[in-house]
Amino acid sequence: MKALFWFFALWASTALAQVHPAPCGTPTPTQLPFPEEIALQKMAAPPPYVFSIFVHILRNDDGSNAAMTDAVLAQNLQRMADFYRPHNICFTFVGRDFIDNTVWNTNYMTSEIGAMHAINPHSDAIDIYVHRDNFQGMGGNAYNIPSVFCSVAAPSSFNFEHEMGHCLGLWHTFETAAGAECPDGSNCATAGDQVCDTPADYGGSDSNNGPGCTHTGTQTINCNGGTFGYAPPTRNIMSYWWFCYSEFTAGQAVRMYNTINATAALQDRFTPQDRVISNATLLGEIAVGAQNSIRIGNIGGTGDVLMTAGAQGICNAGRFVQVEPGTRILPTGTNSVLLTINDLCEGLLFKGPLPVADRRPQTTTPVASGETLEAFPNPFSGRLRVRADLGQAVPTALRLFDLSGRLARELPCPAPAQGRFDETFDLPDLPPGVYLLQLQHSSGRLVCRVVKAE
Repeated sequence: MKALFWFFALWASTALAQVHPAPCGTPTPTQLPFPEEIALQKMAAPPPYVFSIFVHILRNDDGSNAAMTDAVLAQNLQRMADFYRPHNICFTFVGRDFIDNTVWNTNYMTSEIGAMHAINPHSDAIDIYVHRDNFQGMGGNAYNIPSVFCSVAAPSSFNFEHEMGHCLGLWHTFETAAGAECPDGSNCATAGDQVCDTPADYGGSDSNNGPGCTHTGTQTINCNGGTFGYAPPTRNIMSYWWFCYSEFTAGQAVRMYNTINATAALQDRFTPQDRVISNATLLGEIAVGAQNSIRIGNIGGTGDVLMTAGAQGICNAGRFVQVEPGTRILPTGTNSVLLTINDLCEGLLFKGPLPVADRRPQTTTPVASGETLEAFPNPFSGRLRVRADLGQAVPTALRLFDLSGRLARELPCPAPAQGRFDETFDLPDLPPGVYLLQLQHSSGRLVCRVVKAE
C-alpha cells in the first residue's frame, strides 16, 4: 500500500452484519434496452470503465444515528467492487458526506429523492445514499434504469451491488416488462431480463430455497407450445437470492457496456485519466480521483493552490499523486488530506481504511481543544439552530459566507455564557445554497458547512 497522510486520519472498525433484507424498489423499466446487441453479445467499445462514486450517509437532525459507520461502508463498497472487477467495471471512491434529516434517515419516502439529491449532487460521480432503515418495504432503489444515483438501506446492504447493477442498465432476472422469458431460452433476447445467459426466473423464486442455494420450487410456465419448470439463477446479483450472491454473467456485462456507451450521463461519471489542480482556493473539499495521476500546485505558472477554511479530503489516483511547488495549506486546526494510490481495476478499491472526504464537517476544531460548533437541522429550510461550546466566555462573531468567500449574513452573537452558545436564527430570505458558518473568537475560529434547502 502506498499512502501519504497529512495532518490526521481517524478510522473506526466494525464487523459487517447482514440481516434479512427488504426487496429492491427500482421501478419496472419504461424503455427497452438493446436486445439485438445483447443477442449478438456485441460491445460498442471495450472496457475498462472506471466510475467515480460519492456516498451520502443519512443521519438524524442532530447528527446522531448515522445510517452506517465508515468501516462498514468500506466493507460494502469493497464487496461491490469485487463483483464488478472481473468484468472490468471499476470504481474510484471520491468521498462521503452527511445529510442530517431524521425523516430521510428513518422514514424515507422515495418521492423525496428530488429534494435529497439537490443537496450535494455530483455531475462527475455516481451518488449513493445510505439510509438507516428499510424504506417503504424496500432495501434499495435506483429510481430508474439506468441512473446516476441510488439509495441503499443499511439493513439490506447487499443492495450496493444490486442497485449499481440497475444504475448501469441491468434488470431483475425475473423482470416481465418485455414479457415472460420461456425457460427453453427461445425468447431470451426479447423477454425477461433480455440477457440470454441468465436462466428464466420468476418473482418469489428466492422463497423456494434449499441447501447450497438450490431451487426447490415447482412453479411452471406455458410457453412455446409446452409446459416448462424453472431453474432460476440463484447466484446472480440481479435476482432476489441475496444470500447466494456471487456473480454477474458475461451477458450482463455486455448489457452494462452497451448501456454505458449509450448513456452520456454515465460517461460523465467516468474517473478521468489524469487530473491537475492548479490556481485554486479549496475552501471545503479535496475529493477527486484519477485513473492515472493527480498533480497539485502551481503548474506551468498557472497559480498556487491554497487549502483553507477547514478543508478536508482525499486525492485518489491509480499511479501517482504529485504535490508541486505552490501548494499552500492555511492551518485551521483540522485540515487533512489523504493522498492514496489505488490500482483500480488491477487491485482493490481500498488498500487501507476508508478515505473520507466530508464536504460538510459538523465540527472543524480539534477534539483536544474542547471547542465545538454544531448547526442543525442540516440541511435547513427557514430556521437554523447553532450551538457552540468554547470552554470560556469570550467575545464572538458569527457569520455565514458563500463558497466564493463573500459574506452572506452577519448573525447576532452575544458572548457565550460560561463559554456556551445556543441560538436559533430565522433565515427565510437566505437564498438556497451551501454556506460556511464561521464562529470567530479571540483565540481562533470554528467553521462548519451548512446547506439552505429549496
